[in-house]
Amino acid sequence: MLTEDRTAPVSHSPTPWRVGLWLILPLVFSGCFSYAPIHEEGLTPESEVRVRLSATASDQLSTTTGRSVRTLEGRVVALPSDSLRLDVAWGAVYAGTPFEGRRDTLSLHRSQVLEVEERQFSRTRTGVVAGGLVAGVLLVLRSLTGSGTDTGPVGPGPGDPL
Repeated sequence: MLTEDRTAPVSHSPTPWRVGLWLILPLVFSGCFSYAPIHEEGLTPESEVRVRLSATASDQLSTTTGRSVRTLEGRVVALPSDSLRLDVAWGAVYAGTPFEGRRDTLSLHRSQVLEVEERQFSRTRTGVVAGGLVAGVLLVLRSLTGSGTDTGPVGPGPGDPL
């Protein structure tokens, strides 16, 4: 009959896959870009933007697409005087990751747009990503090569009585 040994020491050192998981999570939730508010006069074609829609525009688009749409992210195609034309990618979202299914060009009247934010490079987020990558590489290398804290076997040495 086998019995469970509850007196065995428990190792608290993280395994490489757990270390990798904890390093990947911040990278997933951060990025090198952020959105900053911009006036419509500052918009130019080819700008990457996020647009917050009015309630009526949100309701119309939600009915058309079959899901709740309050904001749109896309590239500005044209800027007629009374509207904003965006190239928008549509697709499914799995576990927070969007997968592009199709692209549409939408024309929004200026009254349907509450706020426009332009996508901009973020030094802070880029620093977080770079720091996470460096720390991850160092931890993986350390786990593969050993931590340098091994003091040898525990127990009596040569010539010591048992």
